[in-house]
Order: sequence, then C-alpha cells, then structure tokens
Amino acid sequence: MKKLVLVAGLVALPAFAAPFDLKGDGTKGETSYKTLCVACHGEKGDGNGPAGAALNPKPTNFTDAVNAVRLTDEWVYKMVKEGGAANGKSPLMVAWAGALNDQQIRDVGAYVLKFKPAAAKAEPAKKAAPAKKK
Repeated sequence: MKKLVLVAGLVALPAFAAPFDLKGDGTKGETSYKTLCVACHGEKGDGNGPAGAALNPKPTNFTDAVNAVRLTDEWVYKMVKEGGAANGKSPLMVAWAGALNDQQIRDVGAYVLKFKPAAAKAEPAKKAAPAKKK
C-alpha cells in the first residue's frame, strides 16, 4: 500500500511543478537571431527568410496568431536548444545547443517571443457581450 501511495505521489508531482520561466533578454538575443535564425524565419519572424522559401515544411511564422498558442517560453526554449526533430517537429529546425550556451538560448527565445502577436501576449480578455441589434 505504501508503494502505491508513493507512486501516486510521484505521478502527481509534475502537476505541481512551477511554470517554466525563460529568463531571457531579447535585446541580447537579437544578434544571435539575426545570425542563426533569420535565413529561415525571416527578419520579421514571419517564416519568410531567403532559405525558408526552399523548406518544406515552412519555418514557423512567429507573427501568426494561429501559432501564438504554442509560442510559450518553454516551447521556444526547447525548440532553439534541442531542434525540431527532438520536439516532434521538422528535422530541418537545427538544435542550437552546440553553438549557444544556455543563457544565449534563453536570450534568443526572448527575442523570438517579441514577434508573438500582441493580443496573444496579453492576458485572455473576458468574452465581450454580443452587440445589440438595432
């Protein structure tokens, strides 16, 4: 019985884990982004870099509201660090852990998140009441 309680407690533990905090500086990450990422993801983060045109699937468009749901601190960090193949995405997305240290990865992630649509960055707004018909 004690083993069952212990196992149940360990399984529930991740539910109480603190949310991932990127702790990156987008200003510092800009240079690395422009050196390593812009060829595919584009200057504006829209996935329209010169090399991105030849890729299938296309690079993520960070400015698209549809993609905003997955653009969390943790998702961006993991993608930059581990690459696409390690995260169930395109193997064409390079893992930058060999070229960047952990703080540089966080800084690039913070810069990427600057492209996220402003509405997606804000707290979810309360649902507006439907307009009255005239």
